Parts: sequence; C-alpha cells; structure tokens
Amino acid sequence: MKRLLTLLLAAVPLASSAAGAPRHLEGRLPSGATWVFDVPDAWNGKLLLFSHGYARGPDNPARNVAGAEQEALLAAGYALAGSSYARTGWAVEEAIPDQLATLDAFAAAVGKPARTYAWGSSMGGLVTIALVERAPARFDGALALCASAGGTVGMMNAALDGPWVLRTLAAPEAPLPVLLTSSGEQMRKDLAAWRTLLDAQQATPAGRARIALAATLAQVPGWTPQPVDDAARVRLLADGFLPATMLPREEQMQRAGGNASWNTGIDYAVLLERSGQSDFVRRMYVAAGLDLGADLARLAGAPRIAADDRAVAYMRRFYAPTGKVAAPVLLLQAANDPVTLVEMTGDYAQRVRAQSGDGMVRAAYLGQTGHCNFTSDQTLGALDALVRRSESGQWKVALPRQVDYQPAPFLRHWPD
Repeated sequence: MKRLLTLLLAAVPLASSAAGAPRHLEGRLPSGATWVFDVPDAWNGKLLLFSHGYARGPDNPARNVAGAEQEALLAAGYALAGSSYARTGWAVEEAIPDQLATLDAFAAAVGKPARTYAWGSSMGGLVTIALVERAPARFDGALALCASAGGTVGMMNAALDGPWVLRTLAAPEAPLPVLLTSSGEQMRKDLAAWRTLLDAQQATPAGRARIALAATLAQVPGWTPQPVDDAARVRLLADGFLPATMLPREEQMQRAGGNASWNTGIDYAVLLERSGQSDFVRRMYVAAGLDLGADLARLAGAPRIAADDRAVAYMRRFYAPTGKVAAPVLLLQAANDPVTLVEMTGDYAQRVRAQSGDGMVRAAYLGQTGHCNFTSDQTLGALDALVRRSESGQWKVALPRQVDYQPAPFLRHWPD
C-alpha cells in the first residue's frame, strides 16, 4: 500500500493539456527527476520510453523523443514518456531506476500499456540496453540509437589507447586522457595542446605513421563513401582523433571513486592484427622509413595506466552490457560516428547473438558521418521495424541511406 501511494503521488501531474488535444502531462518522481508524457486521443496502447543522452549544465528537462518525431509518433497512436534523471552528466546510475519509475508513474496517471518499447540515444542508448537487460519483463523491444553499446569501461578504454600510444611514441609530455578535466580552462588548454600535437605530427612522414597506428588502435572512425588513399585516410583519422578519444572523464571518476580505465596487460601488437588495418599501418611505416616492430616494442615496455578496482566495479554496474535480453533489440549507427564507435555497435550485436540468439538482434548501419544526427525518416523507420519485429516475429529493416557494413571487432570488448 505504501508503494502504491508513493507511485500515485509521484504521478500527480504538474501540468496538463486542454481536452481534445493529445494529453500532455508533467510530474516529478520521488528521486527529484521530472517526467513528461504525451498521449494521443486515439492511443494504440503502445508506449515508447525514451532515454536521453549525456547532458551537463543547470538545465535538466525531461525528454520523451529523440528529435522532431513527436508529431508523427502521436499521429500514429503512440504514447511517449521520458524523464530527466535525478542528476545530469554520466547519469546511468540514476537513469535506470528513474526510467523504471517513470513507467510506474505512467501506469498510475494514464494506464498500463499493452506494449512498451525502450529507446534512447548515445548514453541513453546504453541506458536503454541496461533497462531491457535488467528489467526484461517490462519491455517488448528496444531501439538503441548511436549507443555507447560497448559499455562505459570498454568505451573509455578505447579512448585511452590512442592518446597513450601517440604520447608514448611522439610526445611524452602531452596530458593523458585519464587526467583531463571535463570542463573549464584546463580542459581547453589540454585539448589545444593535443590539437597542436596532431598538427605537428601530420607535418612529417614519421608523425603520420604514428597517427595511423594510434588512431587504428583507438578505432577512430575511418569510413568514407568512396575509398581514399593512405594520405587522405590519415588526415581523416587525425581530424577524428580528438572527438573519439578526448571524452570527459572527471565526472565519471568522481562518481566511480577513481580511474576506471587501464592498459595494463594490453598487447598492442595483438590488437593491431585484430584491427584489420595492420596493412595500412605497415604501409605508412614503410613510407616513413620507420620500424613498426621497434615502435610496438617501445609500447610493450612503456609504463602503463592502472585502474582502481573499486571504480571498475562501479562502472561494471553502470554499465557493462551482457547481451542477455528477452525482447528484440535494434541498433542504429552511422558508419562514421566520431563519438560512439561503430565497432561497439557490432560488438553488442554479437553479444546478443551469443547470449540470446540471432533472432533477437539486428544492427542497421547508415552510410553517413555524425553522432546521433539521424533524420526523422531514419528514426521513425527504425522504430517501425522494431515494433513490427516484436509483433510479427520477423525482422525487416530497410532505412534511408542504410548500407551493407561489417564493423571490425571491438578491440576493447569488456568484460571478456
């Protein structure tokens, strides 16, 4: 009875729309997070629970759509729900219970849905994965858009490797990513120092070879619509190096109680062979007159970065995907995403196939560049494909600009 009373109080709307229009409800959860619901007059009984991505700053509004899809989804009969999460930043810990509580609030304020689908973008894609893995009975399917699908630790380990390699081989005084702050003047100075370093390295054959090695090990995106020569490819990798590797860590470290990234025990020669790009790197080294084996030996003998076990345990909880799902999952990713690596999407699809069966997952790759910059047609098409799979048992995914693409193995898959 106490829990029911709490849910009813949590679902009391702060505002609502006029009669006749789609119902717009807003409210607050006991955690302090706010929620927002939009329900059409002709509700089809299906609820879409949206999980938003990483956000910093004082503004923390609840969101229930990814972009400009609201009108089309309401017209199609879907109800929309989402929360702000109780905290901003890398709020995976708060997002999971707040999103589940939002479902309870929706049931109390509107009614229990016949079907519920989770969807989310970027960090919210990881939250979506966590929701369907941790609360399988509550969801009929999930759409993870441009998701941090490799998990927090895997993503941040990949972001550590490239800068550590380039620093070790070319610039021992450059700031390491695990020491970068997430805001303020010092971060701007650190990023400027790395931009200067990359520009200087691009000016010499040796520097370009080492950018090729470091970017390959970090899996900096290199997809292009048409094949490019090695010189153009290095320029592309250099341009994408900072967005892919200089991710904000300070807040994560505060939450976790320490550093959760490491490269102790990592054999970079093995990772290079697994990357599928070793021939490209060798060509760059030959052109520069450098000995790749000697540089790999330098990496093998260099001091490494160790993680704090407590911090790793925290990030494993929030969150390391398992691939164990009871409802179908659709993954949508640009082939060249400068923030959430396409290899992470392919890796999670493989996890689901191994743990839950091939029929439970599909990954759709789009021939475009950018992070979470999908068109409404692409997003709506993906949602439609997920719902059809949930209801019919058959996958049929055909989206604008979809390409037949097979990502390389994610080099920092974790936990193994």
